[in-house]
Order: sequence, then structure tokens, then C-alpha cells
Amino acid sequence: MSTLIITDNQPIDARFGDSVWLTSFLTPDNPDVKLKYLEITDGLISTRDKIDALWSYVAAFKYKPIIASTLFVGNRKLHQNDTWFFPAEAMLLENLNCANRAFLLASLLKIELPASGQVYCVMGVLSNSGSHAWVEAQIEGRIFILEATITDKVRAIIPAACLDIYESQVYFDEDKVYTVGGVDAASVINSRFELKDIPFLENYLCEKCLVLEG
Repeated sequence: MSTLIITDNQPIDARFGDSVWLTSFLTPDNPDVKLKYLEITDGLISTRDKIDALWSYVAAFKYKPIIASTLFVGNRKLHQNDTWFFPAEAMLLENLNCANRAFLLASLLKIELPASGQVYCVMGVLSNSGSHAWVEAQIEGRIFILEATITDKVRAIIPAACLDIYESQVYFDEDKVYTVGGVDAASVINSRFELKDIPFLENYLCEKCLVLEG
């Protein structure tokens, strides 16, 4: 993992004009998220099996790069072109983009891996595919990238040291926000998180897995 520099929490305007803190999008203490965690991991014993099940649950959502939504408040109609949902809301949807998938997966993983610094939601750049969001977690002493936009587990939970197209810029959990290399956190967060080339990412991760297996 890169050297992290703690920075100010960031206000996010992705919810119908309401400004909310970036850290509020990770909600491992939410009752509905906790209940979903228990449902997904019921009967599973090992940490690895639980992580696989949590990842599989999030990866099963249909991928949509931009989630537009409309909120009706009395006689008012509020439209958000690119909506960020809290994890308990995301669980009720059919389609999720990379940011909303990362928020949900990180929140579920934080229940299984609760130690400070063990799970982060990460925002940055994916080579050839623009701004992106994913999850990094320390599992059995190694840092893994968990790519929740890919539906094949074999290719989507890979040691971070093996992957060179993920440029991490902002890390955060439910408490703190960190940056890498002094980047401007606000400019990263305000990027449109729209993974443009799923086939490229699938092929890249497949090639990396083949090397690891060899």
C-alpha cells in the first residue's frame, strides 16, 4: 500500500443538493448492512469464505456506469445525474456503478475485518479506463485489491502488488480520509467515476491470474 497522508474529510454533493461527508458513505454500523452481512455469511466459518461471499454478493449487481435518480419531496422533483447511495440504499437497487459498489463492499468487509486500516475504499485512476473506485483490504498479512465491477471471483480478488494499472489517489474508511503523494482530494472525488472499458479490465485481470497460477 502507498504511503498515506491524512487529509480533511471531504464534502460530497451527489445527493440531490445535500452535502454529506465522504466518510459517511461507509456504514458498517448500519443495522441493515449488519443484517445483510449475517445473511450472506450464514453458515460460513473461514474469513476467506466470508470475504468471497461478500464480494460475490456485490459483484452480482448489474453494472451501470452512471446512476441517475429522481427524488420527490412534496411537490418538488429533485434530479441527480450521478447519484452516490449509502450502502443500505444500494442494496435495494438493481444497478450499481463502481463507486456505489465500492461503498457497499467496503462496508460489508469492515464488519468481517474491523481492525483500523484493514479495509479502505479507494478512488483513483485505472490506466486506459479513467477514474475508478475499488476496495483494498489486508487479508492474512497481504494487501488485496477487490474489484467489484468484475463478476469472476478468480480474477477480481488479487494481491495489489501484482497489479500495475490501479493508481490509488484517495483512501477512506468510516473515520478518516487519506491521500497519496499530495494529490488534491477534492479534484479526485469530483471526477466522474465511470469505468469505460470493462473488457479491457477483464482481460488484464485474467492475464495477471494466469501469471500467478503459472
